[in-house]
Amino acid sequence: MPEIWCDITGPADLGAVGGLINHTPVDHVLVRPAQAARLPEVRLHDRVQVACLAEDPGDLPRAAELGGTVVVTDSELIGAVRETGRAAGLRVTVGDGPSLRHCRDMIGRVDHLLVDFTDPTNIPLELLLAAAQGTGTRVVKKVTGHGDAVVSSGVLESGPAGLLFAVDDIEEAGRLMPRLLRAQRFDIPLVEATVTAVRHAGMGYRGCVDTTWLFEQDEGMIVGSTSSGGLVVCAEVHHLPYMNLRPFRVNAGAVHSYVWSDGGTEYITDLSAGGTVLAVNTAGSAYPVRVGRVKTELRPLRLIQAVAGGVPLNVFVQDDWHVRIFDADGRPMNCTSVEPGTRLLAHVCEPGRHVGIKVSEAIVEN
Repeated sequence: MPEIWCDITGPADLGAVGGLINHTPVDHVLVRPAQAARLPEVRLHDRVQVACLAEDPGDLPRAAELGGTVVVTDSELIGAVRETGRAAGLRVTVGDGPSLRHCRDMIGRVDHLLVDFTDPTNIPLELLLAAAQGTGTRVVKKVTGHGDAVVSSGVLESGPAGLLFAVDDIEEAGRLMPRLLRAQRFDIPLVEATVTAVRHAGMGYRGCVDTTWLFEQDEGMIVGSTSSGGLVVCAEVHHLPYMNLRPFRVNAGAVHSYVWSDGGTEYITDLSAGGTVLAVNTAGSAYPVRVGRVKTELRPLRLIQAVAGGVPLNVFVQDDWHVRIFDADGRPMNCTSVEPGTRLLAHVCEPGRHVGIKVSEAIVEN
């Protein structure tokens, strides 16, 4: 995820700016020395780091005193910044071949390269990102809004290390995060599974996975008892007659179950606040979401067994009407309506995991 920078070096009401920044995902503010001296009045969140712009050699001592990073516009001053012991940043405009070559020459010499591209093409950004790989220089691109930021974040897959918004566009940063998170999507293959058996499975502990995200109606998590795959269990985003919806939750399954994550699989009992699991939609588009908590309770369980392409799968879910699973057409089904012959949405993968990590050994799971 790129860092978000906010440029407040132009005329700005620092009081109003502080309120905006504290309610948006800003990681760095770029200020002038005179502004930096007033920042204690603004009470920025302690997550926000200050970068001080020094356009004149005389500004360097004050900028180094006030900011963790000193940003200059003259590359000849980089050596002087290094002498202050602060991180060095260079702000440049790229609008032609010579300015791009100069910018590339600075890679490896500065910690942060703040670039304003005058042309709409992303080719200069691609060239800089390629040159910056493994150098320690973090490329920060000036953007014009959250739409530009989303496109830029996908350049060369990883995108720039940071995105720089002008203070007038800072509310755009707040609109950016949901789109950036969904821009991390990747495809995970989903197939049709045919239910072979369904039965009540007695009492057992099941875990609800509560996230810091809000699921869409076509989203859920992949849950299964075996590492060969699982079924797609719906998030609690569909009508419930006796209680409010929990759009952050997937009533996932029995505590022994695997839940698919961006790093493989996790046992429900291993999930905890701050971890990640995959949100998956019915088209097979997945992205990581953060776990807020896992709510474990003793409940009646229901075992659903299925087969997909000859691979046996099963999931234990709470035996209650309100728990839903996606059918093969992407429609939510109450788990109590699932019966032999029902076609469900499933994910199948090569079996064999040890502590959730894929291993190359013979493992039989029944």
